[in-house]
Amino acid sequence: MNNNEVNVQNTQAENTACQNPAQECEQKHPGFVQMMPLVDILECADNVTMWFEIPGANSSTVKIEVKEKIMSIEAESSLRRNGKTIVFKREFQLSDRIDVEHITAKTKDGVLTLTLPKSESAKVHRIQVS
Repeated sequence: MNNNEVNVQNTQAENTACQNPAQECEQKHPGFVQMMPLVDILECADNVTMWFEIPGANSSTVKIEVKEKIMSIEAESSLRRNGKTIVFKREFQLSDRIDVEHITAKTKDGVLTLTLPKSESAKVHRIQVS
């Protein structure tokens, strides 16, 4: 990875994430089925955009937190599996090059879109030569 790239790494929360994305976590989350949502990530010059598939979830059921450079996404779906509520969970390690204060999020048609702007120090600055 070169110095201009922003590092966004997938991580698992201790004692909360399932090993298998569709595996039930009965002891840890009774009554819920925990799943890992699929995600697409695109890095551009000014930001990183992430799209999460969270069918059945909406803005009122999505919780996003950043603590100590770990971004946690949790979305409760209106869909059920084996009679249990589906909860989507995923975590990512963010680099210092992400401007955490200006992250934006929106949901539409079962897709959560996060825009993570890069800090000024992470952007490429071109210097014109005269």
